[in-house]
Amino acid sequence: MSTRQPVVVLHVGAMKTGTTYLQNKVLANRDALAEQGVDFAGERWRQQVSAVQDLLSLAQHDPNVEQLSSGAWDRLVHQIRGTDARASLLSMEFLSFAGEEAARRAVSSLQGLEVHVVITVRDTAAIIPSLWQTSITSGGVTTWPRYTKVVRASMRAGGRVGSGLARAGVPSARRFGEAIDIPRMIRVWTSVLPADRVHVLVVPGSSAPRDRLWELFSEILEVDPAALTAPPEHVNESLGLPSAELVRRLNAALRLRQPSQQRTVKVDLARDGLGPLRAEERRAQLDPATFRAALRWNKHIRSVLASSGVRVHGDVADLPTEADPADYQVDAVQEPAAERELIRAARQGFRTLRRLNRRLVREALPRQGRARYLSHLAAQLAFPRGWQAADDPVALAVEDLATLTRSAIRLERLAARRRRRARRRKARRRAARQAARRAERRAERRGVSGAEAADASEG
Repeated sequence: MSTRQPVVVLHVGAMKTGTTYLQNKVLANRDALAEQGVDFAGERWRQQVSAVQDLLSLAQHDPNVEQLSSGAWDRLVHQIRGTDARASLLSMEFLSFAGEEAARRAVSSLQGLEVHVVITVRDTAAIIPSLWQTSITSGGVTTWPRYTKVVRASMRAGGRVGSGLARAGVPSARRFGEAIDIPRMIRVWTSVLPADRVHVLVVPGSSAPRDRLWELFSEILEVDPAALTAPPEHVNESLGLPSAELVRRLNAALRLRQPSQQRTVKVDLARDGLGPLRAEERRAQLDPATFRAALRWNKHIRSVLASSGVRVHGDVADLPTEADPADYQVDAVQEPAAERELIRAARQGFRTLRRLNRRLVREALPRQGRARYLSHLAAQLAFPRGWQAADDPVALAVEDLATLTRSAIRLERLAARRRRRARRRKARRRAARQAARRAERRAERRGVSGAEAADASEG
């Protein structure tokens, strides 16, 4: 990277390519990066999320997201322009969704700065199951077999079929374009930047040392990874097939309209509640047809890399075009999640959501109303002991989880309102104390006693 002018590095994803690992690694080493001249833009990473949502108009009619994101891109750009670091880093995988118009707006807003883009790319066969799970925890309702069928179709004709399906409103095809269609991302960013400012980082395979990805990223940032040794605090973990299928059915029952409401499902239920089951549950595995299509797509990506003029970091051999299906646990049978597996996951989810509701009741409601609320909530539930007597135990379990989820969302909204009121009261008390101190200082200068000054300020 040139040092003639300040540099901005936009790490645009793609999704499920180690982005969470890299972001948390950067956060863990933020001060050490600053010592090497790299500023991670914004005071908190949440500001980067809001900025990209603003740039790409991703509020999705959610008033909470709209409030946070309105004007956020311009505010972040202003902060970037105000830093004296040699380079600023923005890492937010939603930028991989950008079309040419949004990419042009981003680069134009950074005029006068040297903009570089980093696209992280991973073996397609390795990420398809993870992408399905991400779509599910984000509110999706597409089954695993249907998802793989749409992904296979989307890869045809160099991704043009996927683009057409996405325009037709097929959710899984849109996810393909946002996360797997690396050639599209390369076309978008090379249309607004010189090719040598677009860096494609090939994520090392599973046999490589874990730090190898960080070393390659550090190479792009021109920093010494040996001085950046703090481990990331959090990395994304996948769900087992039964847990993911349970969440999919819950999404179908809930049909949440606002992305901010999905946090209860994504974080509290899926990550914190069902996540611990991953070691005991079987995973979603590729079928032979999807596996072959993924290898062909890797070949297409490698061809585009060779002809595009972008700067490649890492080894393109980590995008295999030939591989042993056994290494990927390819499954020709594709047995769906059984009732007993779903009920086991539902029991875990039920316990998680009940604990969440008990905690939120304490945060959201006055003491005298808590027992009545929990009693009313319990009266709406069949409980795990009642599921097995039903004609469809899984459907009844999902109803219970939906009831608990809706309750948690409602309580969280009330708790947030209560926290806002508490902050306003605290601010008023602080302002009153400051006013009293100012009155005391003025009184002291006039020779009036402190008690008289306090009485005067209250009056």
